[in-house]
Amino acid sequence: METNKDLFKELDKAEKLFQDGSIKNAQKLVRSVLHESKKLKKVPNKLRHKLNFSLAQSRYFDDVSAFAANPKRNDLINELKTIAEKPNDKPKHQANLIHDIQSKWQHLDHTSKPASRDQWNEFNKLTNIAWEPCKDFFNELKQIKIENANKRKEIINSIDIYASNNSKKWPNNIEIINFLKNTYEEWQKFAPVLDEDFKNLKQEFFRARKPLNDQIKKQDKLIKELKLALIEKVKELNNEDNDANIIAFNSLKTDWSKIGRLPRKIESKLWSDFNNNADRFFTEKNKEIEDAKNKLNEILNNINNSEVSINDIEKALNDNKKLSKTDEYKSLQKELKNKIEHKKKISKTNKLLAYKKIFELISKPDTNIDLNNYPKPIKDAIERSYLNSKSNKKTFQKACVQMELLAGNDSLKKNLELRNQIQLELLSNKFNRSSSNENSLESNICLFIESFSSKDSTAADKTTWNRMMDSAESLI
Repeated sequence: METNKDLFKELDKAEKLFQDGSIKNAQKLVRSVLHESKKLKKVPNKLRHKLNFSLAQSRYFDDVSAFAANPKRNDLINELKTIAEKPNDKPKHQANLIHDIQSKWQHLDHTSKPASRDQWNEFNKLTNIAWEPCKDFFNELKQIKIENANKRKEIINSIDIYASNNSKKWPNNIEIINFLKNTYEEWQKFAPVLDEDFKNLKQEFFRARKPLNDQIKKQDKLIKELKLALIEKVKELNNEDNDANIIAFNSLKTDWSKIGRLPRKIESKLWSDFNNNADRFFTEKNKEIEDAKNKLNEILNNINNSEVSINDIEKALNDNKKLSKTDEYKSLQKELKNKIEHKKKISKTNKLLAYKKIFELISKPDTNIDLNNYPKPIKDAIERSYLNSKSNKKTFQKACVQMELLAGNDSLKKNLELRNQIQLELLSNKFNRSSSNENSLESNICLFIESFSSKDSTAADKTTWNRMMDSAESLI
């Protein structure tokens, strides 16, 4: 017996169906709740009020339906009255008209509140009167019934032939079921038949179908045995490696799909047993996945901790690629990208600061200063600049303009001719496939340093260096 809570839910569904316009389904649900509520020892007030409201809704829609359908029924009654009073010259045509009116009446009864007793009595009386002139048509109808019987005999014969042709090697049960379904649909097309033929045809139809049904039962029995055996194999899976159990289960699942299908209810029951016996593997697998996700979350929660390195994150991601579609994995990937970008940004800032400091080093030479933090080409260039007695202004001007060109920065108007010349050289080198290292950031910095001498340094040299550093920021 359903609980009060279940009945409330059913009434909520009914209300939603009323709102969606599915009136018949809603009314059916309300009637079901009313029936179930009568089984309760005591109906709670809240449930009674809600049920009464739903019943009122149902009656309202009945009234609306009747209001719409009754005029249509009256129209059908008037049509029958016209036929009864003025019979058609062609009985067959009149029979078809009556049949059409009856179909419309039945459709109204199916889609709305049934007709009142008075309406039905009037309709039934006029129908009987209208049928009187169609008696001659019944002879024609008898011939149709005879032809239908002959068609049904052909169908029985086709089933016998199918059984005979396949008796040595039957198709699978699904094919046989489909054949029987198709023949039954054909059988239904050829109705009615004469009363004296009906019983015999029915017996012959069942007789012809019996070998096919017996074969279906035989195959179903075999399929069921095979599937029960697979269920036992799932029960026996007990590998220490849970992943191996899951692989073996998936292999058995493939075997299951190749065996064939049983009737829906039996198939559903066995399939449920088959999967339920494998749940233990997936429960363990889910626990492993949950533990792995917790580890990723732990790293995420401590992502800003200096102890969590990029290598730690990369290792965690590589070790848990099976979680690549989870939110935790994707979030950690994003944090890794942010951390790498942050590291690059710091490295770029530190590198730029180290470059900027170079001018101070070469402007006030100190042979005792440690230059080992700089790359060897720059370190060697600084040491060579200490030996210069005079700056080569044109050379380090060229280095500055080259860097501006590479960085996409504007040059001074007075350097435009030099810039154009350098641009031509770069194009020439490109076509000649010359090494691009000659025009790199580091090579231009080295070119400036090697051409610089502290002995004739000016404020303009410092300005040139600053221009180079502006370009370096986008080239690092």
